[in-house]
Amino acid sequence: MNTNEDILFTKDVMKILRYGAMSAFINFWKDESNGFPQPFRIGRRHTWHRRDVEAWLDKQREQANPH
Repeated sequence: MNTNEDILFTKDVMKILRYGAMSAFINFWKDESNGFPQPFRIGRRHTWHRRDVEAWLDKQREQANPH
């Protein structure tokens, strides 16, 4: 079951990824070459599933520090 904690809004994702400027973040997530999960809409707001963002972060860490 999804809860509100499972949904991240744009500002939440920006904070996690340490983006300060909305325009830079929008350019980042619209660039398909980085593999960042695409958002879905709730009303007029862009949202992400927390698990998708965390999985992307885990993949980035894994690629940066291969064992």
